[in-house]
Amino acid sequence: MLSALAVAAVTAACSASAPTSEASASGNTSEAAHEEEFTFGEPGDPGDEDRVIEVTQLDEMRFDPASIEVSAGESILFEVTNAGRTPHEFVLGDADLQAEHEEVMAGMGGVPMANELNAIAVEPGETGTVGWTFTETGTLEFGCHVPGHYAAGMVGEITVG
Repeated sequence: MLSALAVAAVTAACSASAPTSEASASGNTSEAAHEEEFTFGEPGDPGDEDRVIEVTQLDEMRFDPASIEVSAGESILFEVTNAGRTPHEFVLGDADLQAEHEEVMAGMGGVPMANELNAIAVEPGETGTVGWTFTETGTLEFGCHVPGHYAAGMVGEITVG
């Protein structure tokens, strides 16, 4: 069972409203727009990334690449391109966050989420970005929670060493 705080946080992250004026049209929102804390890192500063990693979303319910390796302390700009014909998401988080997000999205009846610090919705043919600094070693996931996609295997793994 999800805690009330977890449900509120994930619900806010998945709201159906358009991104705020502080949100980038192509990527995640500014830190000033949301005072969220994450156990697996923090939003990266635009233009201050150590490297760019291109991720492609495919309608075969997979990401390319399916696994990524980064170092603790490394700041990454994920450039996420939807090469398919259906909308997809790129949600960065640990397994608990992914499970919470999946539950909330299942209850939203297919309404797309708004872009957040750790997550973006990407329309077919479009590219969006998420900047992230990884502060802890461990294993994270990136997933798509459009109804049915995550369950069909649209999830990748990030190893932070």
